[in-house]
Amino acid sequence: MVREIRISGEERFERKEDNLLNPRMRRAAALGWWLTLGMLWAGPPMDLDSPFEKTVLVHAAGGGVEERQATQARLVGDRIELDLAKGGVALFPRNDIAAILPRLPDLNRPYGAKDVDAAIRFLENLPEEFKTRPEASKERLQQWRDLKTPVEAREVGQLREKKQADEEKAKQDQLRVNGWLREVTDFRKARTEAELADLRARGQELLSAQVTPEEKVRDGLAFLNQVVSREQDGPLPDLKKLDLIRPQLVPDDLFSWVVGAILVASFLGIFAGAGMLSSGWTCLREGSFLQGIVWVGLGAGIWFGLVWIWWPSGGETEPERLVVSEEMEPVIQFAKNSVKPAYFVPSMEFRVPARDFARGVLSSVPPVETATGILKAKLKQGDLWVQAGRFLWRQPVTLLGIPLPVRLLGEGKIPEPESWQEIQFEKISLGKFSLPDPLRSILAEAMESMLQAGLNSGGFASLRVAAGDAGALIVTTPKSGNKPKTSPIAAAYRREITAEDLARVFAENGGRFFKGKFVVVEGVVEKVSSGAEFSGVQSAMAGGTLNESKKALKIKDDTFDVFYLRGMDSYGHRKDPLLIKLVVKSPDVFVMDSYGDIYRGPNANIVRDKPFIKKGYRVKFLKEGRVQTDQIVNNEIEVYGVEIGGDEDIQPYDPSLPRPE
Repeated sequence: MVREIRISGEERFERKEDNLLNPRMRRAAALGWWLTLGMLWAGPPMDLDSPFEKTVLVHAAGGGVEERQATQARLVGDRIELDLAKGGVALFPRNDIAAILPRLPDLNRPYGAKDVDAAIRFLENLPEEFKTRPEASKERLQQWRDLKTPVEAREVGQLREKKQADEEKAKQDQLRVNGWLREVTDFRKARTEAELADLRARGQELLSAQVTPEEKVRDGLAFLNQVVSREQDGPLPDLKKLDLIRPQLVPDDLFSWVVGAILVASFLGIFAGAGMLSSGWTCLREGSFLQGIVWVGLGAGIWFGLVWIWWPSGGETEPERLVVSEEMEPVIQFAKNSVKPAYFVPSMEFRVPARDFARGVLSSVPPVETATGILKAKLKQGDLWVQAGRFLWRQPVTLLGIPLPVRLLGEGKIPEPESWQEIQFEKISLGKFSLPDPLRSILAEAMESMLQAGLNSGGFASLRVAAGDAGALIVTTPKSGNKPKTSPIAAAYRREITAEDLARVFAENGGRFFKGKFVVVEGVVEKVSSGAEFSGVQSAMAGGTLNESKKALKIKDDTFDVFYLRGMDSYGHRKDPLLIKLVVKSPDVFVMDSYGDIYRGPNANIVRDKPFIKKGYRVKFLKEGRVQTDQIVNNEIEVYGVEIGGDEDIQPYDPSLPRPE
């Protein structure tokens, strides 16, 4: 007969003398003797790290072995601490433990394939004296091996769900950041100081929420440092600087010579046609009717052909109206800033209709106003048609000050959005006459070079374009300019704030914006002080009693608990981290055990089985408290009167998972 007693949290066993006569006890004593020899040689096999329930073999006082079922086991100094399956916590000297063996779990417990592999290796490598145990039998080992397939399938599903959740979070973060950036970089809108402060505060909230990409948010805050208020004639100090950048189409020398050659050939054709008409008229007057008709027909044909070539041609409808739309205006300005930066501009994404994009770019690259080259060539404002997946671009030309009736018409396939700069002219026409391939290639190269130079001079070649939905384009402007130094935190008051941000505001700007105002705070709990009957006790033995030997310390004679949230690492001359001291009013008492987990209960000397707040979790207090002062006292910032009436007033969450709303 074995009788169990509890002394100071440790289990001991007593036996009666007649127990030695019990065959079952004799077998247990023999097993205990062999286990003792095994421990002397290699130490007892103990599964301490796996997440499985465990069978714990404990030496009894009479030499036998007793079994205990535990959910967890851990080494604490020279003792083994067990979380018992039936509840409670027990401590045993390490030498009293014969073995700790993993038990076959069900799929409802949180474990992975690696844990199953480790358990199989552990059981396979047990000493021979343990192979007779049910936990290490061949049948049980096969059950462990069979368990791997559903576990691996579950992990694949969890990884897929996590990937989908991460992708959805990244998508939502991108939408939030882009929406905020569009407001920030709307340089056409003048704002008040309050509106600018609100934009900065919203940017800091995005940083606190750890959105991605974080760098875009920081770039947006840097851009805001260049914006002035409406009272100072905002939004930017001198937006006209960007208007000094005037990209233009300059006629290429090769282009000018080809057009000149066409012009000379056309004039020679005019003279040749006139000579043929004159000869034919002379033949007709002299009676040579057949010869006269031939010469007149040839001359008229040449003239008709020249008119047919020089006659303006284009698309079937009216040409596009070359204007800069409202959506394209910031794209044009930010592109110009990349040529000769006047400001710091972050990389931005804009949704622009395809037609607006083409019209906006071409209208922003007009022909040069002065003649260039030996032939004094000058281009005139051209026309653009976009139809059936193709473009037509007509460009008038002036040579030697003579406006030519010739209209060069370039035609090609609209390039893909990702390669929109690679404009190629597949066909070049004079009127309705298409140039032959050798001449077309020469002139197309000159026209493409001319257009590319104009795009480069305006910074438009650096734009990245991707196809969007509903026929829209996603246009990305490059980051340009020298990034100004940004303020680490917006000093303006805001009701919801993290402990880290609140500490940074106090450390860098003082707390005058928050003094006497109410805030809702979240952060990581560093320590807890209880103001109840065991006030001031900061540690508890899990499943047992608190260390009641510590001196009780009342907090201003009130029964308040104090949560100390991690504010920020040591700042400036301070040696210790800044803490946010939350004075909490609650009917419950909160205590922290030696492992950093926080428990709650009606008394400070009672620790529940499951922690209320796990170590490392962030905690969002949903009830507001009042910032008492604008000073940092003893590296602490006091927030008073946070009321916690129940679980709905405090929200712990794993920081590695999506932040709860």
